[in-house]
This record gives sequence, structure tokens and C-alpha cells, in this order.
Amino acid sequence: MWGGWLLTRTLLVAGVLTGQTFGAQQTVLGDVRIYAGWAHDLGHGGGLPVGDDRWQYPPGAAVALVLPELAHTLSAVPYRVAFVVLTLLADLAVTAALARRDRGAALFWVLGITALGPVALARFDLLPAAAGLAAVLAVSRARFGRAGFHLGVGTLLKVWPLLLLVAIPAPAGSPARWPARLRAGAARLAGGLAGAVGLLAAVVALTGWWRDILGFLGAQQARGLQIEAVAATPFVVAHMLGGPAPAYSYGSLQFGGSVARAVATACSLVEGVVIVAAAAWWWTRGRRPAAGPARTGDAADMPDETFRAPTGEARMVSTGGGGEDPRAMAGTLAGRALALVVVVVVTARVLSPQYLVWILALVAAGLAVAPAAASDAGAAGGGGGGVGAAGGGVGSAPAPGLGGRPWGLPGRLPVALLACAALTQLIYPWRYNDVIQGRIVLSLLLVGRNLGLLTVCWWAVRAAAGPPPARSRPRPPRRARRP
Repeated sequence: MWGGWLLTRTLLVAGVLTGQTFGAQQTVLGDVRIYAGWAHDLGHGGGLPVGDDRWQYPPGAAVALVLPELAHTLSAVPYRVAFVVLTLLADLAVTAALARRDRGAALFWVLGITALGPVALARFDLLPAAAGLAAVLAVSRARFGRAGFHLGVGTLLKVWPLLLLVAIPAPAGSPARWPARLRAGAARLAGGLAGAVGLLAAVVALTGWWRDILGFLGAQQARGLQIEAVAATPFVVAHMLGGPAPAYSYGSLQFGGSVARAVATACSLVEGVVIVAAAAWWWTRGRRPAAGPARTGDAADMPDETFRAPTGEARMVSTGGGGEDPRAMAGTLAGRALALVVVVVVTARVLSPQYLVWILALVAAGLAVAPAAASDAGAAGGGGGGVGAAGGGVGSAPAPGLGGRPWGLPGRLPVALLACAALTQLIYPWRYNDVIQGRIVLSLLLVGRNLGLLTVCWWAVRAAAGPPPARSRPRPPRRARRP
């Protein structure tokens, strides 16, 4: 696997640093040049670039962008080289962390970043993705303080890791009735979050970056409907048939007009409604009192998916949350966060290629924590299988090479996601001009990519919602045999 990582990353680095070569219609260095300009100002006494409509990031992003500038100042290494080294180190750390848990998960990550292409190393989205993945792995080891710190760092870099906090399973009952170790874990999680926020607060206070610290929020809401967004698919088809072309604004190509603006506003409303509804559903369902001891029998007939551990203790491995096993909690967290993030991505008014890094990280994290949770369930079910079959059921064997799926993740989802990533790379940077010009083949490929993301979203949401309770049909009474 490591040989494959070295080979693919060498090709990706070459694709980034050589610019518009190998027949690509676009270069991925455009954003890196923007980062370099911001970082130069930030590193030489300037404030956050809130006057630039392309600045749409939380204040923690300033820290990440300044690090390559410091390397450039101290060693005269070009900013673009220092930036790629930073993202490559983050990718290496993610690969190593996954390899320690499950080689199948690490292989999926290596393939996913390769499929997405050089844009993955030319954007800083790898950093919050690494933080979100580290948070899931920390939860699986009951290191809630570290998980909170990673969540805080990721959120301050790019807001989406905050969704993991929404997705954390709620133990059954009110907080006053939680076991002492769960209350202590929640306190450590909050402490880790506070530590990350406090660290950033100290940095922005010392550097003077605290002015207009929330200015990025206005730029986010002012953006239009980007050409690659799923919601822009009808406009892409219309452009292919001779309709209006997108125009450059807020750092991307966007469709204008009253209809496009209305669709973009509706996308933001859908995002908010989905997040609030999911949080309310998961937390109210998770706080229901436990329904007594587990009963024996077929695992698929257990509505709360409670399994008997080999020691005889009841252990929760549930999509509904509420279990005390940190490995099962991490699996549920990964599944729920995946569903939320994919919904946000497909309903966003902007869908940049690097957004797929977020989804790849959560799927890889889920695959990494799945074997441990699946082994518990497999032992309980007689050694026959894990939790989450390829078809999404409970008590079936995990897919070879991909690990078990404790939240019911379909085995076809990672494969479909890899295909979406490969199509995304083909669209950008290789044939992006064809999409802009409304060429038929590439426009249809973009439509196909968007349909693939909608399919991935549907599978992830169904898995996070949990399998429907099995209906047990009453057996007809057995007729007495005549003597």
C-alpha cells in the first residue's frame, strides 16, 4: 500500500506543481496563488481579507495559510511548494492513522484522493478533513478530549466539521442519569473544544486578526449558484442546449438570474432545515429510556440492535445511538456525519471539487472503526458476521477489503464515491473549459456525476436513519397430529 501511496502522490504533486500540463484545460494552482497573496498580507501585519469577496473561511484558515508563508520567509521555498508539502503531510498523517486501524480503509483513502486528482493537494480542505477523521478515531478509543480538540480545530478551519458535534450519539435518558464515565467523557469533549477555541483566540488576539472575524459569513450567503453544484444541473442542461452561460463571481463560475438566485436561496434553507431536523430526531430518539435487557434470537429481529458480547454483557452496536461502547459510538458518529455532510454538499449553492475530500474522509473513518464494532456483533451472532451487510442489513458479513459497516453503510457506496471522484477530476481540471462552453459530452458527464452524488446521498441518509424494524409475522398454529 505504501508503495502505491508514494507513486500516486508523486504523480499528484507533479500535477500540482507543473501547472497546466498533460493536456489539462485548467490549472489547479489558481487558488494557491490567492492563498499566497492573503498569506503575505497576514504574515506582514495585515488583517483578515474580509474586503475580498473570495474570502469565505473561518479565522482558523488564516493560520493554515500563513504556515507556508512562514516557511517561504525562512527558507525562500516558493509558497506553492510549501503549501503542497503541508497538504501532503496531512494526507500522510491520515493514511498512517487509517493503516494502523484497517488497511482496507487506508487503501480506500489512497484511491479516493488519487481519483479526485491534484486538486486535493492544491486546496487546504485536506486539513479540516484530517481533523474530522481524527475526531472519529479518537472517539473510537474513548479519547473524548482529543476528539473535542480535533472537532474544534476542524470547525475553525472550515465550518463543516461542526456537523460531527450534531451527529454524536446521545446516551439514553437525561444527562443526570448518564453513567459517571459518560458524563466525564462529555466534559472532556467540551474541554477539548474549548481548548481549540482558546488557542485560536490567543492567536487572533496576538496577531490582530480579531477584527471582522465573522466577516466570512456574509460572503457565503452572497454567493450564487455555481456551475458544478447539484442544484445547477438543470441550468447546465439548459446551457448545453443554448441557454445562458455562467459568469465569474465570488471566485467561481455562477449562474445568474432571478431563478438561479431563488434556487440558491432555497438550497441554503434546505441545508438548515435538514441539520436542525436531524439533530432533533437523533437526540430525542437517543434520549429514550433503554428498553430493558437484550433478548436472544436472530439479530435482525432486535429493534434496538442490542447484541450479546462474548462475556454475556449487553452491548449496543446501534445506528440509533445510545450505546456506551466507544467503537460503536464512533461507527454511528461516522455514519450520521457522513449523511449530514453529503446532504450539505448536494444542497450547497457551491460544489467545488475539493468538497469530495470531506466525504472521502468520513467514509474512510467509518471503514476504519467498522471492523472493531463488527467483530463484537459477529461474536454475538455466533461468529457468522458483522453489523451492516452489503445490502445494509444487520448481522451479515462485511465486504472483503472494506471492513464492516456498523451503521448499515451499503458496500456499493464507497465504490460509487470513487467513481464520482474520478468524474470530478475529469471535469476539473482536465476538461473544465468544455463544461464552461456547454459542450455536450462533458456537460452530460457533469450531470452524471451529480446524479451519482445524489445516489450516494440517498444511501448515506437511509443508512444513518437506521434499518426499519423487522416485522415478525405470527406463525399459524400447528395442527395437532392425529394418532
